[in-house]
Amino acid sequence: MDTEYRMIRGEDAALLLDFMKAVAGDTDNLAFTVPETEALDEGSERLFITEARKSQSVFAAALTDGIISGTCEIRISSGHARTRHRGDLAIAVRKEYWGTGIAQHLLEFAISEARERGVRKISLAVRSDNARAKAFYERNGFVHEGHDPMLLFVDGFFVDGEHYGLVIPEL
Repeated sequence: MDTEYRMIRGEDAALLLDFMKAVAGDTDNLAFTVPETEALDEGSERLFITEARKSQSVFAAALTDGIISGTCEIRISSGHARTRHRGDLAIAVRKEYWGTGIAQHLLEFAISEARERGVRKISLAVRSDNARAKAFYERNGFVHEGHDPMLLFVDGFFVDGEHYGLVIPEL
């Protein structure tokens, strides 16, 4: 399995659309649902990529065998000088690539890019019952920062979450 890790590009729009539809069906740990991805099209994904690339945010992709196997976004609040040092992390990997190390490599790549852009703190929210994800973040230096009741609404029920953070040392 040969995987390339890089920043997402405008020409990746069709691949990103396919990825979003796939991962929405793989898990209910993500904020978006399968019906929400049905409203997306290649043009909307291209616009999303264009806007992400204009900002200071990091939007990394893992490409394996001609498809996007994973993405990692660190959305940087570049609109305000007092919060420009912070980023919110979201990561997803296609189910068939779980356990292959793609998430680890994506996270390392995205954190390195974020550090170069001046990010000093990365935050994320994860479902309280997602032990595998929480262990992954803790192995990567993220620290539990608090509980978040009603993080998601899944299948008619509220699901609690946990907040994690990582302080990135300056270069």
